[in-house]
Order: sequence, then C-alpha cells, then structure tokens
Amino acid sequence: MSISSGFLQRAHRFILRHDMICSGETVVIGFSGGVDSLALLIALHELRHHFDCKLHVAHLDHQLRQESAFDAQLVKQHASRLKLPFTIKKVDIPALLKQRKQSKEAVAREVRYKFFESVCSQTGATKVALGHHRDDQAETVLINLLRGAAITGLRGILPVRDGKFIRPLLHFSRLEIDEFVAKQGLRPCEDSTNWNRSFLRNRIRLELIPLLKRDYNHNIQNTLAQNAELVREESDYLEEETCKAFNACLAGSPTHDVVALDRLKFLRQHRAMRRRILRLAVEQIQGDAKDLAFNHSESMLQLCEVESPNRRLNLPNNLEFLRAYNQLIIQRPSSKIDNFEYTVAASGTNHFPALNTVMTSTIVEVSNGRDFQIPSGRFQALFDADEIQMPLKIRNRQSGDRIQPFGMAGTKKVKDLLIDAKVPQLTRQGIPILVAGNEVLWVVGYRTSEKYKVKDKTRRILRLNYSPKS
Repeated sequence: MSISSGFLQRAHRFILRHDMICSGETVVIGFSGGVDSLALLIALHELRHHFDCKLHVAHLDHQLRQESAFDAQLVKQHASRLKLPFTIKKVDIPALLKQRKQSKEAVAREVRYKFFESVCSQTGATKVALGHHRDDQAETVLINLLRGAAITGLRGILPVRDGKFIRPLLHFSRLEIDEFVAKQGLRPCEDSTNWNRSFLRNRIRLELIPLLKRDYNHNIQNTLAQNAELVREESDYLEEETCKAFNACLAGSPTHDVVALDRLKFLRQHRAMRRRILRLAVEQIQGDAKDLAFNHSESMLQLCEVESPNRRLNLPNNLEFLRAYNQLIIQRPSSKIDNFEYTVAASGTNHFPALNTVMTSTIVEVSNGRDFQIPSGRFQALFDADEIQMPLKIRNRQSGDRIQPFGMAGTKKVKDLLIDAKVPQLTRQGIPILVAGNEVLWVVGYRTSEKYKVKDKTRRILRLNYSPKS
C-alpha cells in the first residue's frame, strides 16, 4: 500500500496537524481487534517510516465476553503478520466488579489505561494510539450534553490528551473506516456488547442518532464533530486566559492542600471567568474538577458575592470552600492546623513542627535599652527579659486571651484584635500566641504587648525572630 491512498493521506495530514508523533518515538497501539483499531494498526504500520517511529501492539483481554480469548488470538495473528512486537494481558474484570462499587465501563476504562501505562514503561513508549473516530466523537458530545457537562465536556474526545494519548482516526467516519478495512481483505473481531442496549453509548448510537438523522439532521454526526472541534479550539484559548486570570487572583502560593484567592481581584473578572477560575483552583488540589457540578460552582459564586465575611461550603471529594473576609480558600480539611503548644527556650532556635516554622531567641545585655530600634512587632519582637516570667510558650489562641497592645493603655481581647485585622475566622486558630503563664506577650504577625516592652531602664532584652522553616 502507498501513502497515495486517500485514507492514508488524510491520516498523515491529521497526525501532522496535531503534532501527534515525533521522530524516534515508540507508539503503543491500543488494539482490541475491532474494525476501528484494525484500521489504526494498518494506517500506522504504513505510515511508520514517514514519522520514523516504532510500533508496539497492546491488547487487554477483559474476559467480559465468551469470545474474548478468540479475539486475543486474532490480535496476535495480526501483530505477527506485520512483524510487530505485542503485549497481551488478561484481567478478570468480572471479579473486580464484585469488589468495587463502580460501573463496568468505569472499571474497564481504569484497568485499560493502567495497562497502557505499564506497556509504555516496559517499552519506553511515549505515545498511545487509540482508534476513536468521528462517530465516537458525536456520541461522546451527546452523552456529555445529556449529562449536563460544561464547555470542557462539549469538546468531546481530544485528538491529543495529556500529550500522550493520540487519536489519528478522529477525523474519519465509521463508514470510511469500514470501507478502508474491507479493501485490505482483513477480518476484524466483532464485539457482541456493541448491541447491548443497557449501555448508554449503545442506545445513543442505535436509537438516538438514527432518530436525529432521520427527523432533524441527516448529517448529525459530522455537525456534532465539527461543533466539538470549534468548542475545543475556543476552550483551549479560554484555558490560557483562565491561567492568566487565576495567577492574577492568587493570594499567596498555592499548595497541594490549599489555594487562596483575592476576592476583590476575583470579582473584577467576568462571571464566566470566575467559574473557570474556581474549577482551576479545585484542579490544582485534586488534579481534576470532574465532580464539581453546576450547583457547586453557583454556590461558591454566591458566597463570593454576598456581604457575609465568613462562610463555609462543602465540595465533592472532601474539599471545602471558605469565604474569609476578602480571601477565597479552597482546601482539604486535613490542611487545617490542630491545637499546638511548645515551650520556647530563652536562648537558641525553637522548632514548631505543626506550623513548619522556627523562632530564634537571644538575651542581650545592654546599658541603655534605647540603643535598640524597636521592630514592627510582626515577626520580630523585643521584650524586657527581667519583666517576663519564664518559661515562655507558643500556643493557639484560647478563649479569654487578652493583650495590652503596644502603644495602648487598656487591654483587648485577642479575638477582637484578629477580627479588626480581618484575619479569617477559620484561620485564627492557627495564629501563634506567645505567652508567659497566662499573660499574652505577642500575637505573632500582628501586635506585641505594651506591658513587656523595652524601656529606658531595661538591662536585658529578649530578642525573638519568627520565620518559616528553611
């Protein structure tokens, strides 16, 4: 066969257009033995020299059908005929279904992709080619539409996913694939489950699409596939813009457990962009936002817009959304700080594992306390060492804690001090408090005590520096 074949020319152009295969790569072909994967195998085998790539055939026997063992033999014959290396593996999906509370399709898909990853690891392959075509695309768009998917779901099947999984036949109809394989005189496997109407995809293919073709649009598959391509390109652009907007709204560096956004910057974004930013924040923590439904996004947006300064909302997969003054926080509950208490040595470095911070303490002999510049009291502090009752401790805020803030005559509840500083209610318990007995010397990061300040008569100064653990 020559690349002059119209089918191969189109496949060649489609692969180039989406930059699917690079020179020197090994490509694993997910080969079920059906007509789609057989067309994929033939096309890539014919085009392999044009892309300077190596091929490896991979077949997973799910043991879901009586004829699956026969299918595996046909797969072996096709790979051997083309002199291609192959890997065939059996997995007892029926047994797995008894252990898991998942659908047959979900379990089979998970096992299949794990199998592809293992074959890639064994062969050094960097791409996995799959046989999805334009009719599959139309079915996927309809499935996602019926399930209420967002714009990302209406993109349908991507030509390239995660830079690894490629679909060289996505531009072809099932009829074109059937005709291509028929011309080769080859016999594909027949999957009897394709006629099982208990599966949603089969009902859409066998019932809904024929109805739409007959009564509404005789070219419905092509229309849906074209719309998916348009949505995909526009979605790609919006994803780039979302990343820019997300970074502009960040309040501090995100972690695997917490993402914090500046509410005022967030509210300057278009409402459609806000929704995408929230989804991206969820993805930053758990890798995807597939379980984040429309009502979850709407509830978060409402909490962002109302005047109430402190609110909490539970999200899927044990995440929570917090509105804390002008911060919007998405986090895992496990990221919250538990109660802590540590003794602070008068001299040396003190480690606080619960906070991942350290405090260095030094006592300095002086003849005149005024020789020292008084720090802001946020993360550096000076105290009259002779006025302090040792030992010192760092702990959480407790009910009834009061402090005489530096420069003030009276005392104030630590709780009120933090409220005035607009510290989010749900993070106040993690603010470290330096105490001597029941006396609060320092609300770290905010205010020190007037009562224990350095004075003219001070002869020994306790100098403290609080910082993240390096």
